[in-house]
Amino acid sequence: MNQLTTLHPVTFPELTDKTGFDCKAEPVYMQRRSDAGDVIGAMPIPGQKVIRRTDNGAPLGVTGKAYTIAHNRPLYDVITGACRDTMTADKIRGCTLKEYASFGGSFTRFELAFPGLTVPIYQRNSETEIQFKISVINGFAGNSAIRVLAGAFDLICTNGMYLGEMDKASLRHTASYDPRRFAGFIEGKIRHYVDRCRTLQAWAGTEIEPGQFEQVLIDSKVFSERRQAALLEQFKIEAANRGPTIWAAYSAATFYSSHNSDRFTVRGSGSSDNVAATLTEREAEVSRLIDSPAWAQFAGVAA
Repeated sequence: MNQLTTLHPVTFPELTDKTGFDCKAEPVYMQRRSDAGDVIGAMPIPGQKVIRRTDNGAPLGVTGKAYTIAHNRPLYDVITGACRDTMTADKIRGCTLKEYASFGGSFTRFELAFPGLTVPIYQRNSETEIQFKISVINGFAGNSAIRVLAGAFDLICTNGMYLGEMDKASLRHTASYDPRRFAGFIEGKIRHYVDRCRTLQAWAGTEIEPGQFEQVLIDSKVFSERRQAALLEQFKIEAANRGPTIWAAYSAATFYSSHNSDRFTVRGSGSSDNVAATLTEREAEVSRLIDSPAWAQFAGVAA
């Protein structure tokens, strides 16, 4: 424990069983049949294993033999430890935790938000606030890496405001997995948060024409024509409140990635717990937009 941790032993909310459950790996079996087709037993399938929750026995996915389980609780301890090492107590105090899961826990996501790191953003005739947030995405089905994101979100509509690939880190589920490797990433993002806020404020003060945003959507080649049209409609709504700015364009995109709404409905959400996983996929789409040369030129020229 370092000096900062000793000086302010602040507490964080605890993960619940929604994301903090444990898993174990078990063999995957196949039936053995006689020449007549009768089932006479079972045999393990080489090189495969099923990942199963230990609290309710639910299977989460079938993986290869090299897959390593990365439980969320040790990962959470690393994230909160990095926060203690980098933030003063007043910045940590009052932090909130939200947990999300899809497909019975095959997909999980938890988020820490810090009211102590709230910064005003001045819009046309109004003001909003952004707040520092850390999100951790983890899966147990063998088809995804562990991802940690750090950035700001808008307190008016809880849009996720992540700025490009520099705000993400990921590790694969392999034998070399070590959650401590995320600590330096988190510490760096906390220290550079003020610079990110300056970028958002510059976007909020830079007016654009709707046609400029439309051209960016076309040139980035991220979204279908139908999705582009919906994003342009959302831009009109955002612009009415925020002004016709880069900030409004970005807010339209992040509204899509953070809401299951009438305009951006998550298909199948009425019968399946897929909302958290789908919104995370949308977030990756928005990231590709912001990371695209088209957006870089748009933001640079407009500014």
